[in-house]
Amino acid sequence: MEVSTENGYFHGYAKKFRRALGVKEFEQFAALATDQERFTFVNELKWRVVNDLPLERTEQGEGKCMDKAREGEAQGRKLARDEDWPGALKCYNQSYLLIPEQNAHDKALLLDTRAQVLLQLGKADQALEDIDRAVSYGFPKDRLAELWERKAQIFQSKKDFKAAVECYNKVVHCLQRCCTLPDAERDGKIRELQKITDTVYYQYKNVQKYLEPPKGDRVFRPHLDGGVLYECNETDGRFATAQTNLRPNQLILKEKPHVAALVKEYSLTHCSHCFERVEILYCCPQCTDVVFCSGRCERAACGSYHRYECGFLRTLWKSGATIVSHLALRIITQKPYSYFEGIRDELPHLDASFTDKLTSDDYRKVFNLVTHSDKRNTEDYLIWTLMATMLNSVLRQGRYTTTNQPDDGFLGYLLLHNLQIVNYSAHDVSEVQRKRPNESGTSVAIGAALYPMLALFNHSCDPGIVRYFTGTTVHVRTIKNIAAGSIIAENYGPLYTKVPRTERRESLARNYRFDCCCQACEADWPAYADMDQSVIRFRCTGPACQEALLFDLSSECYTVRCGVCGQTVDIMERIKMLQEAKMLSRFNEASHLYQVGLFEHALSKYAAIMIIMDQILMPPYRDYHLCQQGIRRCCLDLGSCYVECPTTDK
Repeated sequence: MEVSTENGYFHGYAKKFRRALGVKEFEQFAALATDQERFTFVNELKWRVVNDLPLERTEQGEGKCMDKAREGEAQGRKLARDEDWPGALKCYNQSYLLIPEQNAHDKALLLDTRAQVLLQLGKADQALEDIDRAVSYGFPKDRLAELWERKAQIFQSKKDFKAAVECYNKVVHCLQRCCTLPDAERDGKIRELQKITDTVYYQYKNVQKYLEPPKGDRVFRPHLDGGVLYECNETDGRFATAQTNLRPNQLILKEKPHVAALVKEYSLTHCSHCFERVEILYCCPQCTDVVFCSGRCERAACGSYHRYECGFLRTLWKSGATIVSHLALRIITQKPYSYFEGIRDELPHLDASFTDKLTSDDYRKVFNLVTHSDKRNTEDYLIWTLMATMLNSVLRQGRYTTTNQPDDGFLGYLLLHNLQIVNYSAHDVSEVQRKRPNESGTSVAIGAALYPMLALFNHSCDPGIVRYFTGTTVHVRTIKNIAAGSIIAENYGPLYTKVPRTERRESLARNYRFDCCCQACEADWPAYADMDQSVIRFRCTGPACQEALLFDLSSECYTVRCGVCGQTVDIMERIKMLQEAKMLSRFNEASHLYQVGLFEHALSKYAAIMIIMDQILMPPYRDYHLCQQGIRRCCLDLGSCYVECPTTDK
């Protein structure tokens, strides 16, 4: 991965900077020993050599347009009259995104209108949130009674009678204080509401003793299977191993990211904070570059990283900065400067025994992830350092630090360090997309994230796990039997079934700086298309023997002697075991369950097949791969999934 593409202005800026750099200065840079020295050197030099980086902040409110917002609202009202509620909601969402922050009155009215559409769609909780926002934006006082009455009716329908009573009382209060109705009509309305309030209060008193106590917000709990152990050695670094025997379809890890960011293409379709598809849009008050799925996500983002990134996203996208650069920046912007200053002295002395106990949101947990700085050439390092200086300029111009804080290179050093750990440890966050419910889907990367525990899993071209996502949360399941003491490997891109060994190794060496020595590479396993179907690879039955016994289907001899342990294996007995297990019937059943959308049931069936096959056969063989693919597909469909046309015409 790179820090920028050739399409943006940073690429040209970097080339110009490199041309302007003298031989002596380049040699001085090459001789530097630390990232902080490298950053300080380039940061000081860039102002003297090249000073034309077009890093401009978008003006607040740019992209907002009241006229276009009114057009969208008018279209929404038309669709609402035709009872096209989803279409109306879409128009109101777009209108809400475009209303300038200073037009608070218009926002309040639109939110009330959208709340009514949400009620038609059965989304009561979201309607309540829109009503509350309408009040906060200054909904007209002479119409506040309407809002509170609508809110009371929603609570009453939810059987939250206590909240309903409180809202009805506020309706009466509004009518008494600010009402344009004639006195007689107003008094009649108040008497009617008081009767309703008494009835609801009676319901509240009679049912509260039977109601369960309200449940609090669901707290996310990370999951790490007790059978997973992290070890370390000089050859492999840190890696995950199986402490106990792991079976297929075992959830071994569930983790939230330390940092996550969407790619530009999905910035207006997915929540910038949690990556959920946006159905009810919330937005930044100052820009139209990001959207959120809820007020909670909006507050979380605008209260941390987005307050500094707002206004710079467009220029970062224009610069050609990749998701690697965006993640490196967001690692900083999601926490205040005081946080990093507070842990500054700890960073050089961290060790795994301490960081493993930290939560995923703690920067110290990711600081020691691999950087491969010793394997990076000077030309490459120079460009990455230059990108760190640009990101540092974003922080300075975005007022991440106060003007009286000296730029001693600490943040720049962290940015350069972050670029390297993100490059080697971040993962694409994917979503399964399909045109229609029954069509096959495609896994599409919508963003990227850094998962501290997942980052420690090493690579194999024949991985033992599959990862899938719900929002930004990653789930990791096993897709084959993994014996105790074995490495639990994931895959960094190339699979042996699709890519020849030479290409796989070249890709991994280029992108991840290591030579792959997994079993598939060492034995040079054939690609799926090249697997010989006339030869079956049986597992030796000798104690602790892992040798594969090759049996040619044209052979008339049904006993094979293992060349390693000397065990003689009765092939007919093994074939009979496969026949009795009805493997083909089981596989067809699992495939049918997947086709009809019963992914969890299909997953269990595929996993059971894998367990049986693994007792008798050894990879590589086609059925093994097809069964693993079945598990992968099921897992991906259990994660985030988007269907463009959710219903089909009859």
